[in-house]
Amino acid sequence: MTEKPNCLIWFDLGPYPYLHFGIANSLNNIKKINFFGLVGSNNDLAFLKNKASFFKELIYYPECYINKNSFDLNYLKKIEVEYDLNLWLLVYGERFFHKYRNMFHNFSSDEIMSIVFHTIQFFIEYLERIKPDMLIMQTAGENISNFLLYKIAKKLGIQIMMTNTVHIHDNFVISNNLIGREISDEYLKIFPTFTNSDSIYDENFIKNQSLYETVKVQSDFTFNNSNSSQKLKHYLKRVNEDPEPIYQNFGKSKSKMFKTKYEIPKIVKKREDFLFANCINQIEDENFIYLPLHTEPEAKILATAPFYSDQINVIENVARSISIDQVLYVKEHPGQRLKFWRSIEDYKRIFELQNVKMIHPDFNSQKLISNSTAIISIMGSTGFEALFYKKPVFLFSEEYYDVLSMVKKIQNITELPEIIKKHLKNFKFNHLELNALMHATNSCSIQIPYFSMMKDAITISSTQKNSGIEKSVDIFEKFYSKYEKYFELVAKSIISK
Repeated sequence: MTEKPNCLIWFDLGPYPYLHFGIANSLNNIKKINFFGLVGSNNDLAFLKNKASFFKELIYYPECYINKNSFDLNYLKKIEVEYDLNLWLLVYGERFFHKYRNMFHNFSSDEIMSIVFHTIQFFIEYLERIKPDMLIMQTAGENISNFLLYKIAKKLGIQIMMTNTVHIHDNFVISNNLIGREISDEYLKIFPTFTNSDSIYDENFIKNQSLYETVKVQSDFTFNNSNSSQKLKHYLKRVNEDPEPIYQNFGKSKSKMFKTKYEIPKIVKKREDFLFANCINQIEDENFIYLPLHTEPEAKILATAPFYSDQINVIENVARSISIDQVLYVKEHPGQRLKFWRSIEDYKRIFELQNVKMIHPDFNSQKLISNSTAIISIMGSTGFEALFYKKPVFLFSEEYYDVLSMVKKIQNITELPEIIKKHLKNFKFNHLELNALMHATNSCSIQIPYFSMMKDAITISSTQKNSGIEKSVDIFEKFYSKYEKYFELVAKSIISK
């Protein structure tokens, strides 16, 4: 290109403004680019205006829908057709609109339609005005805003750059799709002539590369690293000031905030006691299929497997489908602690199933995989890890490793009993396929401590809210210096694409 490309950065809530600004900073050091930014929070906007002097424009995105309550249904219907959208599917994937986080506010359909209408209208007009060549964002699906931006930008032919996880600790692919299809595309390209069977990918390999290490980092996330007096001061400030009027804060009155602050720890403790009291703590059966639960809500399921987001229903359907001599082992995700566990009613539904046993969340997942007959999962890393133990895998959703013959994708839930029976009977492990997949993975991915970076970025976000710009800028400088080589690696990967 002779002209500088236009790059739009999506600065979402939480750690992403600081992660993405680190990427933008490294890109700016390497290549001449026109930078534009969409920012989701006023706090983050204040930081970026102080630091991001090389940006041509920084826009506070929520302003497009704040204090607006109108919508045009005919416009939305037209946009659905023009941009290949299913808006209700996206709406039901927004955690704040539904059961997961509605402790403060129950959204009416008119409120939802107004937010969606003004957001879409703003995104289309903005993208048409700045005409970005590329969009840098986290994996789409965490909220309806970034999912709409992703869908609209993709339809407009804008090159999208997302840092997607690969199912090996600290491995990521810069991707333009939700599941890292670059890896499966590379696999399909090389496999017909692939002959390298020398590399050994077995349980010993995956034990050292397991995403369990990622879970340990995530479970240690601290969303507020202040001391007790600072936390109290910050909380009193929150309840004494009106919250930022973004839809995630709708309904956050002083009384509701005090009530939830008091009640949530008791609810969490009650749920945990019930779960732990009813779980088994050891493997009791020889012939069992292992089904790992995902945290809930989880953006990836809501974005790529929305019809399987009711995980209790999935368990019930699998329990109906296994053979009479099999038991289904279900394990709660240890990260669900951070999301207040599930309701006792949900756990009761699982415990009441006669051929299902729930194993303790802290039980070793690798041991479960090793001793299981097969793995069945909505999506995720457990199915990938099972391949290194030479186990049959069943998936309800797309994954980049679903191109392997050892993995059976479930297309029709009514055929599940027959699919399980046939795949178990005909299963053959193919060492060459796994080697080719790993070769493709290594070719397409980069190694960065992304979740450690995210953990530290959350600290900056908390500091910005509690202590203001000066201190957060100082912490960001240390953060960027600590991870500078990884930001440069991401930037070079983006440029290479």
